[in-house]
Amino acid sequence: MSVYLHVTLEVHAGGLGRFLEAMEKTAVPFLEGQGWRLAGAFIQRTGRLGNVIDLWELDDFQHFDRGLQAFMAQPGFADFQAVLAETVISETIVFANKASYMR
Repeated sequence: MSVYLHVTLEVHAGGLGRFLEAMEKTAVPFLEGQGWRLAGAFIQRTGRLGNVIDLWELDDFQHFDRGLQAFMAQPGFADFQAVLAETVISETIVFANKASYMR
């Protein structure tokens, strides 16, 4: 049964472009190559402007750890991590199951 990973990132307004580029060019292609499925990626328009919300579908809880460990072992991960350090204020990670009414 799939598990969903809901990630909310509070991003500095001035760093949003760099963050989005790093996600598009580095994180998303690599993680999708590990079998993670990006079910949605959103930028808030109300509330805290510039928050980014990613929703990933994973095979199970271990899939998260395997993908993250593989990503951190990549030579380019240090550069990606540097972008995160400069652009992300906070990150909240939540695991969830599909609700019975979701189609």
